[in-house]
Amino acid sequence: MMNRLMLLVLFYHVFCSIAEETNIYSMPLIRRKSPLQMLVKDPHYMRKLNIQKMHPTNENITLFKYMDSEYYAEILVGKPGQKFLVIFDTTWSDMWIPSKLCSKTIYPICSKKNLYDQDVSSTHKLIDPTPFNVDGLVGNLTCDTIRLGHLNVTDLIFAEITGIPNLSQYQFMHADGIIGLGYNTNARTTNNTFFYKLLDDKKIVNPIFSVYMNRDPTTPKGGTIFLGGIERKHINGEITYAPVLEKKHWQIEMNQFSIQINKTNSKTFCDQGCQVILDTGSNRIGVPTEYVTAINTFVKATLYLYNRYEVPCSLVNKLPKITINIGSRDFVISGRHYIQKMENEKNGTICITAFCDSGLEDGVWSLGGGFLSSVYTTFDLENNRVGFANLK
Repeated sequence: MMNRLMLLVLFYHVFCSIAEETNIYSMPLIRRKSPLQMLVKDPHYMRKLNIQKMHPTNENITLFKYMDSEYYAEILVGKPGQKFLVIFDTTWSDMWIPSKLCSKTIYPICSKKNLYDQDVSSTHKLIDPTPFNVDGLVGNLTCDTIRLGHLNVTDLIFAEITGIPNLSQYQFMHADGIIGLGYNTNARTTNNTFFYKLLDDKKIVNPIFSVYMNRDPTTPKGGTIFLGGIERKHINGEITYAPVLEKKHWQIEMNQFSIQINKTNSKTFCDQGCQVILDTGSNRIGVPTEYVTAINTFVKATLYLYNRYEVPCSLVNKLPKITINIGSRDFVISGRHYIQKMENEKNGTICITAFCDSGLEDGVWSLGGGFLSSVYTTFDLENNRVGFANLK
């Protein structure tokens, strides 16, 4: 027995000696419960740990398209959510949707729209119903929660339209209404318009939104609008920026507009530079009145209706390329960008050019989907600039 005890003592000293020399130690393991087990046992476990829920800092909104002329998204207004189709329009600052108070007899356009009913919304807030009267639209201001994607925009003030005039700009509008993404200096509803409120409520962090328009005819999806940043996966190469000329519109300088007549000749417009307003709400490329006929003639178009021009659809892929220079960089568009296919009950498919009268003063142009569908565009509110990049 004594020999065994001495042997154990000797083994212990030898083991400790080896452990000290090699820094190897034996420690007991204690099995603790997993966070899931603790949460099952105590529903308030995560709160006790003071773990904050992570909120997204941007949002990607899927756009759908209607005949290459509109790019719109679905939103829900109020609770329970009332569905509306809206265009994200950089030429508007306000949001508006039609109201259930819009008479379908007096304003037939309202019979084709989803109509907002504030009486069934538990999130509707009573505010002073200030009259709203812009571009022929009449109504009053109201306040409710807007949901799109994973975003909730609470207590947004917008226009509830009770009268939509029978004008072509509204007759051919597929969407129900508009969410304006223009500068709030033009707003008639509130200074805290949709995008500004997202920033103010910290729903997004970076004061940037980006637009990708998809003209692929095999899918109804029309691209995306990325609120709060830039989606690099759509970009090929560098982004070229142009400064906003005045914090009123997304208005920048275009250096030249050139139509390639043949391999050696081209016809140029805007040689001394001109100003353009970027328009995500339409497919049009608006030009000064004196250029409308000439530009359409150079792309082999003839007058159709409503001062719009058409080309034979069989020629779309053979039409001349057009070069638009912005920020000393050339961006090239082809017929598939500046031609819009439309269905006509009598004549079937017709192909309308994007070139029409801009209706703007001082020779200002507008660039809508006819150009924007060829590039990735980012609108930088913080630095007051617009960026363009080639698409992958």
